[in-house]
Amino acid sequence: MEEREGRDIEGHEKFLSRLTSFEADLTLLLAAVHCRPDGVELLTDELDRLCEFILCKENEERWKQWGSREDIKQCSEKIREISAHSLCLVEKMKALRTYTEQRDANLYFSLLSAAVKEEKEYVCMGPNAKVLFIGAGAFPVSALTMARETSAEVLCTDIDGEAIRHGNKLAQFLGLQDSFHYSDSHLRNPEFLAAATHVFIASLVPQKLEIVEELTAYVSSDCKIVVRYGNGLRSLFNYPLDVGLLSDWEVKSLRRDRCIYDTIILEHQKNVAGSAV
Repeated sequence: MEEREGRDIEGHEKFLSRLTSFEADLTLLLAAVHCRPDGVELLTDELDRLCEFILCKENEERWKQWGSREDIKQCSEKIREISAHSLCLVEKMKALRTYTEQRDANLYFSLLSAAVKEEKEYVCMGPNAKVLFIGAGAFPVSALTMARETSAEVLCTDIDGEAIRHGNKLAQFLGLQDSFHYSDSHLRNPEFLAAATHVFIASLVPQKLEIVEELTAYVSSDCKIVVRYGNGLRSLFNYPLDVGLLSDWEVKSLRRDRCIYDTIILEHQKNVAGSAV
């Protein structure tokens, strides 16, 4: 028994040490990103390592064993905050480089295009769709991919004015300015909300439940709401969601093993019941 407890303590300490290392490395790289020419690449590489850590099955088992411990939870929350800040900065700098240096954006599109295509099929998105994307960021790969591949009208929102500026310039560079727009709040566009066929809530949006509840007063009963989130180990890079609190909705889960976030699709229960008749 003592030997087993010793292994548990050792395993917990190693897991916590790895998390602490991520927090320290991301903090240092974020602070130094403007001080060296390869700063963005180094920060991007560290975020990639964090993603690989999240996708590792062994780490998921370790999280199940120790993720409820207070020291693990506190460190994980710090990692999520610093990784969110890091990703926002990386997106801004990538967007700037793309539209100012005339870079090919196809490489960046490929990062999420497979996941977007799968989500698009599940929500039946066509060329007449009107898509609202809440928390799009400065380099909205998902939203831009939707606009490019479906010809849907897309409205992105973000509370960061600098992200909005970069996103608009990136859309112009890609020739999507007629169908792709930005706003600082989804509530500032009630007409678009009323006509929206799909709403996406990004994984880095903290108050997901509150936004879903808020949307019910504006969107039509036919609108599908796609929520990205990350519980457990995935919460290192995504804000979590208590799916059990969505009792007023029909919830469909869409989970992929090689994806750093989880996805649910929300539909009004009366619509689902009516379609089954």
